[in-house]
Amino acid sequence: MAEGDALAAGRPHPRGEQAGPGRPRDTRRHAAVLAATRDLLARGGYTALTFSDVAERAGVTRQLVHRWWPDRPALVAEALFTAPAAADWPTAYEGPLAADLRRLLSAMVDYACRPEVRAGVLGLMADAVPSAELTNLEDGLLGPLRRSLGALVDAAVARGEARDEIDVGLTLNTLRGAVLMHLIADLTPPEVIVDHLTSLTLWAFRRDPEAPPRG
Repeated sequence: MAEGDALAAGRPHPRGEQAGPGRPRDTRRHAAVLAATRDLLARGGYTALTFSDVAERAGVTRQLVHRWWPDRPALVAEALFTAPAAADWPTAYEGPLAADLRRLLSAMVDYACRPEVRAGVLGLMADAVPSAELTNLEDGLLGPLRRSLGALVDAAVARGEARDEIDVGLTLNTLRGAVLMHLIADLTPPEVIVDHLTSLTLWAFRRDPEAPPRG
């Protein structure tokens, strides 16, 4: 059987539910598989990742990996978007707005620059079915990141540094797309991305770019 066929050979398994009749997933082996997936992504990239290699590195059987994850996108998504892989986004912001934006954008760029994240996201973009739900993407990454940006916006509005009609969801999608495309499409240095997006977002957030913040 070809490796591509082997990756799809396991029967779909309800994510996050029982791993077999009456048997929940073993947390130690589950964590070992996710850690092995991240390590192999960082070392060899997405296309070289196989269930056999993941199982060998994690010290489990290939059948177990197939039973817990239906395909490679599901495995990689859970490995990238579940703690401890997920970033620890800021939850409180004290200002000024420029410093807060730089703090959040630096965290976003640092996360995207991790070798396993960069390789995994590129692979998921090419391999995942567009309509498929990626495991833990919302709960492990997008939700916490959206709340972090929301806290930043709320604090800036309360200080009078930002206008109050900012759409947090659309803004986050714009920033995510910019970070990803700069890193992948034109290989912009991370510090340049942070500087550029900080300046651009600061200009967009302010009520009047020429007016000083209220003190």
